[in-house]
Amino acid sequence: MIKINLIPPEYIAKINRKVVIAKVVLGVVVSAAVIMLVSSWHFGRSKRLEMRLADLEAEMVILQKDVDRVKEIEKQIAEVQKYLDSINSINKNRFVYTSFLQDLISDLPGTIWFNNVNTTLAGSVVSVTLTLNSNSAYDLAYWLNSLETSGPYKDVTIGNISVSETEMGKKFTAPLTMKYNYR
Repeated sequence: MIKINLIPPEYIAKINRKVVIAKVVLGVVVSAAVIMLVSSWHFGRSKRLEMRLADLEAEMVILQKDVDRVKEIEKQIAEVQKYLDSINSINKNRFVYTSFLQDLISDLPGTIWFNNVNTTLAGSVVSVTLTLNSNSAYDLAYWLNSLETSGPYKDVTIGNISVSETEMGKKFTAPLTMKYNYR
């Protein structure tokens, strides 16, 4: 089979040029359309973001008033708490000696008395040095055991016990040191 081309080559070249031009124009049109679509999408997105930003800024202005009010209230709370803490610190150490003396004599036998009671306060610990007198060795031993085993007293130490004769009988005298923990 033999093919005979009756179309002149100039005509075919002209058609091919038109096809190439049509393809280029189509490519430019499609590219322009894609660019327009993408640009319009970005433009719409930026407008939506700007509107959202404006809404959020308006909401932030409203909420900023609440935040400022909360900060002011927190300052007032801090001032009140500072005031209460200072009152509590005053009250905490206010009754140390009263509590110490009440605990000291709560189970003190009638045959025991003190001379030269010296105290030193360091925080909530009272260091005590006193001279202990007793008419009964049994009561003295009982009361010292009570001090050593009770909760608020620590480091209970008794010095040398001296015994002297009085018209009432024997008198026991000893120095005593201890620490009292105020709760």
